[in-house]
Amino acid sequence: MSTTEVLFVLGLTATVLITQLGRHTLTWRRMLLPLVVVALVGRQYLQTIPAVGGDLDFEILCAVFGTACGVLAAGLVSLQRDPASGRISTKAGIAYAALWVVVLGGRLGFAYLATNGWSAQVRQFSIDHAITAGAWTAAFVLMALAMVLARTLVVGGRALLLRGEQRAGISSLFAA
Repeated sequence: MSTTEVLFVLGLTATVLITQLGRHTLTWRRMLLPLVVVALVGRQYLQTIPAVGGDLDFEILCAVFGTACGVLAAGLVSLQRDPASGRISTKAGIAYAALWVVVLGGRLGFAYLATNGWSAQVRQFSIDHAITAGAWTAAFVLMALAMVLARTLVVGGRALLLRGEQRAGISSLFAA
């Protein structure tokens, strides 16, 4: 794993923890920023996605795992609507932080072990499943981006549902 990749994972983890832990008012900026980051990082790291042999299957599997982790992360975020202002706020705590640290730290740990102790096993796994070296990088980037994207979309969807409940409640007052 290159220094750039280590810095990417550490930066992503730090950004998630700093910007999302605690209580925050949900704004368009708060929802769009992770989507912009995903687009920029994807453009930078995914110029080409290896698709020979078992590469594509491996990359899809990692993206699906990242999506599942993102959905789980979104489930660890509570949303509340202030009755007076109607504003929605999010609250993420220790379980949310732990999930991100475990998933992204696990990626760093695996990358370290893959070059410092497990290299023979990783090489054999790659041969057995026809996975190229470039696919490992693409797969782990896809996993991280899928996690961010899924978390953002699920929290956004939940917020829209909460706003819809608010509107339905108001319209039902006038229907009577």
